[in-house]
Amino acid sequence: MMWQARFRNGCLMIGDAVGLAVVFLVCAAVYRYFGGEYQLLEYLNLWPILIVFWFVAAVIRLYHGNVFYPGAPLAPVEELRRMFFAVTLTYLILFAFLALTRRMTDYSRFVLLTSWFLSAGLLVPLRSLVRGLLKRFRLGQIPVLIVGYGHTGRQLAEVIAHSSYYGFTLAGFLDDEPFTGRLGALNDTVPIARKRRITVLLCCLPFTSIQHNLRDYLAYFTHVSIITNENGFPISWAYPINVEGLPGIELVNQLRQPMPRLLKITVEVFLAAMGILFLWPLFLLLALMVRLSSPGPVFYRAKRLGLGGESIEVFKFRTMYADADKRLEEMLAQNPELAAEWRSKFKLDNDARITPLGRFLRKTSLDELPQLFNVLRGEMAMVGPRPIVEAEKAYYGEHYEVFCRVKPGITGLWQVSGRSDTSYDRRVGLDLYYVFNWSIWLDFYILAMTFLEVARCRGAK
Repeated sequence: MMWQARFRNGCLMIGDAVGLAVVFLVCAAVYRYFGGEYQLLEYLNLWPILIVFWFVAAVIRLYHGNVFYPGAPLAPVEELRRMFFAVTLTYLILFAFLALTRRMTDYSRFVLLTSWFLSAGLLVPLRSLVRGLLKRFRLGQIPVLIVGYGHTGRQLAEVIAHSSYYGFTLAGFLDDEPFTGRLGALNDTVPIARKRRITVLLCCLPFTSIQHNLRDYLAYFTHVSIITNENGFPISWAYPINVEGLPGIELVNQLRQPMPRLLKITVEVFLAAMGILFLWPLFLLLALMVRLSSPGPVFYRAKRLGLGGESIEVFKFRTMYADADKRLEEMLAQNPELAAEWRSKFKLDNDARITPLGRFLRKTSLDELPQLFNVLRGEMAMVGPRPIVEAEKAYYGEHYEVFCRVKPGITGLWQVSGRSDTSYDRRVGLDLYYVFNWSIWLDFYILAMTFLEVARCRGAK
């Protein structure tokens, strides 16, 4: 595992350096284009700042574990938070150096400040691209074993297969229950791992079984991760406590705190207003295209459930033919397979009701731009659980009371975690995780990854 993690660290370090340099030089070029004066050589002379960033990032532990002992990667939101502080500290060191050497006037403050904020937001999506390339070409993938072939183990295997973030490749399952493809029983875990030179173990067993085997696992494996089977277990805001020698954890729901809620509302209303202000030419162009593409209204008002289960109208650019409801009834009546697909997912992968322009709008997520007005009206959030229809409440079961405590969002955790390719159970789990684990950093991470998903044209089908 060591060399795979170090290789991934090296690729991420190179990607970070390239990203910092490109953002810096692009900002300088834009400044020059609009009339600013500068000497390119002067900006290139600041290249040692890349080494400073690497040092800061290593100290903050932005890579797998650390340089000397690679471990599992950071959680995505924690990576974004640490990246912000690493970039900020790097630029503060640069500002201090320029001030002490009295060279601040040699450089544009626009270039320095703009590249600072853009780097803080863009380096994490850039890392996602680097990880995607590594997975595609099977480079630096860390082999792991999963013990436990239950629902959680199989769900984890699906995440490993489709996600490039963690850099894992599944070597196989171990379980006492026989099944096709099993590598061995639980007692065979260490011998099989030693034979295959695997040092990372993912445990998806009941806690009683883990406690029984943990001593043997820790005697060999360098990394043992215990994966809970509870969707949305609130771990992001869990703090260790000790009551008269009794250890425990305190759980905090940030979305139930008044100040964090006010911060979220303020930031999102500001972003929605800025989005409408700067994107109004695009709004007009898309409205004209929808009007000319097929007969019918420009906007579609979708009935969804909002805060507290109240019915709201979610605005979208129309992507279907005006008689879409009639066409749906006919298709479901004539094709039992489509009817079963509709009952399962409340959508069709190959939906004949969608116009050619509508497919483009959905693919690029441009059909959801009018929901910025829902945000200003206080009905939706920029980031939140996906809005659902009445019939979908059954999929949430007893968890719906938790789910409906927050406003639905234009984008959310499921949209940046596979989107249309995500199973419904996984969507429910991601929505619950968002509610329990919310932080402003989680929202910033989702927004940053949303731009990446849109750029990849991985919108709704």
